[in-house]
Amino acid sequence: MKQTLAKIAVAWGGILLFLFVYTDITMPKVNQNSDYLMTFHTAGHLVREGKSSELYPPATATTFSDTDFDKAAHRVLPLLPARATAEYMYMPMVAGIFTPFSLLEPSYSLLAWQIVSLAALVCASLLIFSAAKDEGEESSPYLSGWIALTLIPLAISVWIGQVSVVFGVLPLAAGLYFLMKQKDLAAGALWSLCVIKPQFFVPALIMTVALASAKRFKPAIGITCGITGVVGLNILLFSTSMFGQWLTTLKLAETVYSNLKFGVAQHMATSLPRAIILLTPVDQHTLIKPAVYAMSAILGAIGLFYASKLLRSNLPGNQKVALAAIVAIFATPIIVPHVFFYDYTIFVTAAFLAYAVRWPEALNMRVKSLLWSGWVVVNLYGILVLTNKNLASPILFVLIMLELYRRALVTAKVALSHKTEEFPAGKSGTQPEFEDS
Repeated sequence: MKQTLAKIAVAWGGILLFLFVYTDITMPKVNQNSDYLMTFHTAGHLVREGKSSELYPPATATTFSDTDFDKAAHRVLPLLPARATAEYMYMPMVAGIFTPFSLLEPSYSLLAWQIVSLAALVCASLLIFSAAKDEGEESSPYLSGWIALTLIPLAISVWIGQVSVVFGVLPLAAGLYFLMKQKDLAAGALWSLCVIKPQFFVPALIMTVALASAKRFKPAIGITCGITGVVGLNILLFSTSMFGQWLTTLKLAETVYSNLKFGVAQHMATSLPRAIILLTPVDQHTLIKPAVYAMSAILGAIGLFYASKLLRSNLPGNQKVALAAIVAIFATPIIVPHVFFYDYTIFVTAAFLAYAVRWPEALNMRVKSLLWSGWVVVNLYGILVLTNKNLASPILFVLIMLELYRRALVTAKVALSHKTEEFPAGKSGTQPEFEDS
């Protein structure tokens, strides 16, 4: 059965690669509307032209439409539909990273970034499986990276040229690799790179605080030094004022993505707080946002509590690190407002952890059934998004994800309720059954 599923996954990956290349080369009018070309290729183009000042809207802007960046995107991408609004909400440094890619024609620039993303995905899989090689199942990290493409948000993310894999999955996985190798300072430094893709920074931050509660402070030192370096690099390469413009842009983004009149794709706004906010009238947002964000903070604090208990427990090292990270990942769409469907790419990191670490028998079933349930739920929603977005209900979807988050917490509770000797690390054999709780 496993071999059959693996063959199907490999075939699916092959089909995706063909579609990436085919659409990139033969459908320029379609792919110029992609996130990558509208955002990152255009940003790199502006930096190369010495027009970095056009990256961000003025502080007084109330929309991203008709800003300098929007106009630049339509200039750089002549096939971009007139109705499309281009916006850039990342650090100035990120625009500089895409300068070399902007030397390529748009279609080939997108293809090059897709190749980089796929390479980063395989690298992330290699890191996780390498860190747990003494414990893990006999599973190829290369095959696991390929199988990960069956997660529809990941496939979409790579297809449209999002940065979720390169600036999210990879540094998150690299940090976990060094954490499992007991190199905490390096782990924190690598996690700091997730600040480029803040949705992925949240689980890294949860892990850092949880580790500090276990008197492991080096990740916090590493993440602090790393963020200081990132901020310093932005200011050094660009300017303090431009860094300030980026921060102002984040405030504008919060306003824009809370109001459907700005053309927000509601079916793609798949975080619990955002889904709730978009269901309420705009004139009530001032009242409802504090309550919604407070609720999210409480739900996040529960995840932090269990992650801290896991990392302070006497469970084998890789098991407690992996389970704490899985809890933090399942918490992300529940507590982070700005999570879109393609950001669910983060769950491939949880899948790598679930299959890299060898779990006791009953815990093994709990962990893997949690990941399989998530895969089914996310992909079913993805099918609706791709076939009939009118049937896609983001609030229903995130409520189901909330239930899966609860199950992740229960799994952590079960793991904590049993004695250390019931969790042998890296050994096969019959494991005792757990009582249900």
